[in-house]
Amino acid sequence: MSDRLATNYLGLELRSPVVVGACPLTMQPETVRQLVDAGAGAVVLPSMLQEQIIHRDMKRSDPLKAISQSGYQPQQDQYNGGAEAYLETIRMLTSTTKVPIVASINGSSTGSWMDYAKEIESCGAAALEMNVQPMIAAPSETSQQIEEKLCEMVHSVAERVTIPLAIKLTQRYANLASIAQQIKTAGAKGMILFTHQPQWDVSIDRMHWTIRWELSPVDSLGTILEGIVRARLGADGMSIAASGGVRTSEDAIKAMIAGADVVMVTSEIYREGPAAIDKIIHGIERFVDNSHFDSLRAFQAARPEIELGPERLMRLQYVDPLTRSTNYFDPTPAVSTSTGDSFGHEAS
Repeated sequence: MSDRLATNYLGLELRSPVVVGACPLTMQPETVRQLVDAGAGAVVLPSMLQEQIIHRDMKRSDPLKAISQSGYQPQQDQYNGGAEAYLETIRMLTSTTKVPIVASINGSSTGSWMDYAKEIESCGAAALEMNVQPMIAAPSETSQQIEEKLCEMVHSVAERVTIPLAIKLTQRYANLASIAQQIKTAGAKGMILFTHQPQWDVSIDRMHWTIRWELSPVDSLGTILEGIVRARLGADGMSIAASGGVRTSEDAIKAMIAGADVVMVTSEIYREGPAAIDKIIHGIERFVDNSHFDSLRAFQAARPEIELGPERLMRLQYVDPLTRSTNYFDPTPAVSTSTGDSFGHEAS
């Protein structure tokens, strides 16, 4: 891989813009080696959960209370190895892997559990990703209060560490540019757009909702691109990672034109293995080689600025495509059950 694909993310110099997103695969040293050999510029570990950290800290003094009040369940350790093994994995990977290792924490409230970020830093992680999961809110809790809670969490973690902190956001904020600006003020150096969300359904038999995790849908890139464009207005100087729906080099190039510095790939690795990284890297490399840009950095520097304009012009981005045509693209067309000959003539 040539240096022409080098880029900067969170102040870290990466050899390529393709980052392995947070998932259990990155806890496996041999898998990490293969992903790095395929061209990954950095690797993100799965999130250490707030419940796991609280349980670890509480059980030292009151094991029974730790079980009943922490929210910890034993299967959580199967996801990321557990609080102690996680730290050992960071030590091992940072000493044996030639790309930055980014750790991750996941929670929904401030507390002493955030001290774990200091342990992560002391083990050698190059950066820290924080995935904040908002709870189902009471009607009395306003969107402003939810955003203030997020910023309080960002500030609480940022002041505990010196390594760069990136926040993984959901798409559920009314003004992404505003929340980007707020988390920057609170101490974040970057943001990941967006956090992967579970699929909700309702069980008719149980008369209750159900939640399950799925790979990113193959047609989900559009909402990621929109989010990046919307967030960039408030993200001046912040790193942006596109996350969710990046399957091909074309997807990665689109995300970088929208404003991403790197793209995180996870679901496609589950589908294709390390070869997914290799294909995306080589596609980006071909694009740069065939363009008039000397490097990926030059390409990223040339992407269009996001500017606010008069309402009538901003509205055109929505109204014009809506009213210009009545032929709507169907991303999931029905498959015909009819048969025919090689010329397309239907059988009678």
